[in-house]
Amino acid sequence: MPTFKAPIYKKRVDPTTSKPEVSYTFPVLFLTEEQGISFVAETKEGISLQALHACMLENGSWWNQFLHDFLMASSRFFSKPYTIDNINRIVKHTLSSNDNEMFPAYITLHPNTIQIINGQFVVNWEYTWEPMNIHIPDLEDEPTDKTESSSIPVSTGTVLTTELQELNMDQLPLNKNSTEETLEVDDLKKSYDKQLVREARLKAKLAMYKANHQLTKYYDKYAIDDISESESEEDTSEEDEEVEL
Repeated sequence: MPTFKAPIYKKRVDPTTSKPEVSYTFPVLFLTEEQGISFVAETKEGISLQALHACMLENGSWWNQFLHDFLMASSRFFSKPYTIDNINRIVKHTLSSNDNEMFPAYITLHPNTIQIINGQFVVNWEYTWEPMNIHIPDLEDEPTDKTESSSIPVSTGTVLTTELQELNMDQLPLNKNSTEETLEVDDLKKSYDKQLVREARLKAKLAMYKANHQLTKYYDKYAIDDISESESEEDTSEEDEEVEL
């Protein structure tokens, strides 16, 4: 549950009507572990009030719980009790801008303040973003053998130095019982594949969350359970498989 601070009183003259107006601003504080509502934006233009409204519709239970918590925490400041339906009829929204330039990105939305201005209920939103990138570890950060030296003795009695020299494959000594060896790239490939699996699992969890939310909305709307367990099990069978990383 977010924390709702006491309202900040402010009086000013409306620049358009030249009439005095009174506003009460309630700061809203979210803890870092508390989740807001989120969606994926493909471009900067995808972060808009239309996207905010669509995200609120998909997360109706979250939004109604937020309003319920606000009314419970701030009821002493109002002259009469209000309901969630009262607020939803008059609420307006604003969305702050951000300078992120990397897309696509995960956008997480939080109400920052609630303002009551001349009887209007305005929720001011802000957002954080996380780019959807594939990260490949820096090879320079991989641990090296502390006993490795800058020169390596070979069977010919010479020493390979750190200087780069051309290698003649025909001059390499071969063991008739040995097989051809290839350069080891398994560690890098494994790290890359691991990141792909993490990205896929994250997208699968997001899809599963939306599916469960849609199912809950269906039950709430129609109050019947006419979706068989076989359908649910079929949809979630892949989620039950455990991937070791």
